[in-house]
Amino acid sequence: MSESKTRAVDWCRRRWHTTRTSLEDAVRGPGEARDGVLLLVKGAAAATVAWCLSSRLLPTNVTAFAPFTALLALQATVYRSLWDSAQYLGAMAIGTAVAAGFGSTVGVHAWTLCVLVFVALAVARLPLLGGQSVQVPVVALFAFAGGGGRVDYIGPLVASAAIGVCCGLAAHFAFAPSPHTATARRRVEELTARAQALLRDLARTAERKTAGEDVGEEDWPRRCEELAAQAADARSLLEREQENTRLNPRRPWNSAQASLQRCHETIGMIERIGTHVRSIARALTYEPRTPEPSGPRRSFEASVSADFAASYAELLHATAEGLEHLAPPQGPNDPDRLRRRIQAAERRYEEVVATTRSDRPEQEGEWPVHGTVLVEAARILEEIRHTSDLVADTRG
Repeated sequence: MSESKTRAVDWCRRRWHTTRTSLEDAVRGPGEARDGVLLLVKGAAAATVAWCLSSRLLPTNVTAFAPFTALLALQATVYRSLWDSAQYLGAMAIGTAVAAGFGSTVGVHAWTLCVLVFVALAVARLPLLGGQSVQVPVVALFAFAGGGGRVDYIGPLVASAAIGVCCGLAAHFAFAPSPHTATARRRVEELTARAQALLRDLARTAERKTAGEDVGEEDWPRRCEELAAQAADARSLLEREQENTRLNPRRPWNSAQASLQRCHETIGMIERIGTHVRSIARALTYEPRTPEPSGPRRSFEASVSADFAASYAELLHATAEGLEHLAPPQGPNDPDRLRRRIQAAERRYEEVVATTRSDRPEQEGEWPVHGTVLVEAARILEEIRHTSDLVADTRG
């Protein structure tokens, strides 16, 4: 019992801390927290106004639909609000049409109710109205069971829903959430910094391998998975902000969309770099088992040599510098300097390849693993070059 109370108290403290933090963020300045609080205020105001209007203009048996529809129309973004409202009105039109058809032809009976629900559920399974398809049987039931499918009931019911939609959309357009492109850029900048740190740590791992130190204790799979999860979170935030710029009266569409498009390209680059880093780390930290005395070591069980690791560490440092000077998602302040950094990294890559090829006859068993990590480094460099070209195009 005491443990249950302790868990309950801890849960209450966490919830209070989260609520207090959100309120502090909302007061501090624009952002997701302020938009969330503003959405609550708009929802309460829109529902109240919708109920007052429907109570004054419509019969009392349909007034509840107005505040309900007002809340449904208030989504996180203007675009989502318009889309969901249109889908809901479409579902209401289909549901009321089904109810009116049954009510005017066969009347209200238990068996007609069963058939009506079956038809409405079948219509709801069609991919016509997205997430609002479930409203078809709901509206059909209300119109049929509550009003017998009569037009004198369905008309005020549709009018009540229209009042709610208008109130919700009016509140959203009057205080539309501003696009937070700066927040998305900061998230992508943090993600890029983590990718740079990953490359530099990988270079230091190669240097430690050169010195003969143990390099197997670093949990590279976990770090790569964390980078992938952070990239997924950043992409989710970016998609919300991209949707928030659509049909939003608070900011010109083109400027916000161009900035978010650069963020999108950068996240894709980081995700692919993380995949290449995982492969490189696997090769650098792999320690083959001691071969059996009766058989030679197989080529695919070879590990990266110390001499190769030394030159490869320099290549990784040069690659990390290229990513640093790319400065995504905003783009480099000095494109010429970025170009020189990429060219220097590519020259370093060619030097390592030439050295590896010249040593190939003496290191035949190590050539496959050396070739693998070289290919991965070349792909990372190509990602940086490709993204720099895309950033230049969107800026220019």
